[in-house]
Amino acid sequence: MTDTTDDESTQAEPGREVGQDLSELNTVLGHAYRGEISRETTWRSRLDQTTTWSVTVMAAILTWAFSSPDNPHYIVLVGVLAVGMFLLIEARRYRDYDVYWARVRLLQQNFLATTLDPSQRGEHGDWRTELGDDYR
Repeated sequence: MTDTTDDESTQAEPGREVGQDLSELNTVLGHAYRGEISRETTWRSRLDQTTTWSVTVMAAILTWAFSSPDNPHYIVLVGVLAVGMFLLIEARRYRDYDVYWARVRLLQQNFLATTLDPSQRGEHGDWRTELGDDYR
């Protein structure tokens, strides 16, 4: 007779067994670190694009508005609204970027630093639990 509770718990939590073997855990953490660096880089470039678009739109509007006395200057208010919209988009993107940056920093401070210098302990004693909770 087979015990189905062991099979079900293994299928429900496949990562639990990986955490027991140190070499597998190091491999998983290495891949997680690369993935988080990639996400952080992607979100950082999105932030840069939003800033670039904001500056470009405002420069174009100001150039056009003040290029001739006949051009209406209320268009500058439209530019201010556009910059406000870009600021809202950037604030939302920064919130996501900050989450990925915090994960990368947690891995750097506790996993990579300890790997390179085992005599020093990481800054967060229970960093694996904290990182696991953050992923959940």
